[in-house]
Amino acid sequence: MQANSSSPAQSLPQAHWAAALKTTWQWLRGAVVRRRVRRLRISETLSLGERRFLAIIEFDGQEFLLAGCGSSLELLARLEGGKIIEPVRHREGSLIAGR
Repeated sequence: MQANSSSPAQSLPQAHWAAALKTTWQWLRGAVVRRRVRRLRISETLSLGERRFLAIIEFDGQEFLLAGCGSSLELLARLEGGKIIEPVRHREGSLIAGR
């Protein structure tokens, strides 16, 4: 009687090669896929209570300090390296003036 041509001793290395090739293909496919570049990101938030908050927002490599409450959002300043480089002037009765 002749032994089966795909004996367990021969199929084991083939299975390892097949698994290695599959893993390599999946890794290469994942490495080549371009991730969508995010232009907008919330870096940090601070709750001030009563539905008020401060947030540092990054947009296209620039940082901005924003203040928000229940129904409004207001730009306070442009930041660079965590320091205010361009404060924003506010009209009377704004969120910051304590509406």
